[in-house]
Amino acid sequence: MSDTDAETVLSHSRPLILDPIAYHPAQLRSIWDENLRGTLKELAQLDGAFIFDDTGVVVAGCRYLDAQASEIELPLGLGSRHLAAAWISKVTRAIGVVVSESAIVRIFEGGGLVGDIIPELWLLNREVLFSKQIPE
Repeated sequence: MSDTDAETVLSHSRPLILDPIAYHPAQLRSIWDENLRGTLKELAQLDGAFIFDDTGVVVAGCRYLDAQASEIELPLGLGSRHLAAAWISKVTRAIGVVVSESAIVRIFEGGGLVGDIIPELWLLNREVLFSKQIPE
């Protein structure tokens, strides 16, 4: 998302706790920095959303996304995280990504569910892909 999209998402959210990401240099908050991945994994145990800009820099963490349930239709069984991601993708140009408690990753765009990743199938596909022998 562009800087203005990140700002729009921020305007539709509020902090749940003091932001553990705030005020660190941008290069340390880049998703391309392998050191950040461990940090995000630990911070993901806290409640709230991460907001990224379109370059992959974390703008904020531990955010509560204000959502209106009446404007969103979700498949049965999906909860408040999914609702928040769907809603923010509807009112901004952001892409919502939710990791369910069951580890399924769901992707929202334009207010709707556009895809999901089932980790076991993804890993199986990846294993098959990388185990194929390359002809000499």
